Amino acid sequence: MKDKRAAILEATLNLISERGFYNTPMSLIAKTSGVSTGIIYHYFANKEELINELYKEIKLKILKAMLADYSEGEPLKERFLEIWYNYIRYSLQNPTKGLFLDQFENSPLVDHVQEDFAEDVAPFFHLFEQGIREGVFVSLPPLVLFELSFAPAAALVKRHIAGFVEMDDELMQAVANACWKAITG
Repeated sequence: MKDKRAAILEATLNLISERGFYNTPMSLIAKTSGVSTGIIYHYFANKEELINELYKEIKLKILKAMLADYSEGEPLKERFLEIWYNYIRYSLQNPTKGLFLDQFENSPLVDHVQEDFAEDVAPFFHLFEQGIREGVFVSLPPLVLFELSFAPAAALVKRHIAGFVEMDDELMQAVANACWKAITG
């Protein structure tokens, strides 16, 4: 049964990344995943729940990837850069997931699930709060610091996927340092 659920989520991810939310009917998800529409409704009450569950799974994976090998004992800049590079590496290796997240987070659907991640995003906000307390980061709300740090990275990944920019090690390092400077003033 888990394989069917995984197939449904995978088909939904691929279809929405290609076609968008509104051009991906449940019947096409069923056909692409190789299950009946009834099986989809066994796992998910409706399309919105299916999309929300897919978002939650992908978001948790990317947050965990960003925190891989994270250690509170490391200096602030090293922790920041590790998270930043982890985000870029994961996003470049999983472009369909990044496209889906971008679509979801720029849609009205996001309001329904943000509170589900409070515990998972806590290490990011602790990092920014520590930096503010120590006078390393500019005194802005942690969410703003997060956006100044990772929104440019997300935009560059999208441009790389679209073929507008080549995200090589040199560019990654330059952008990571620019993001660091943006939040340290």
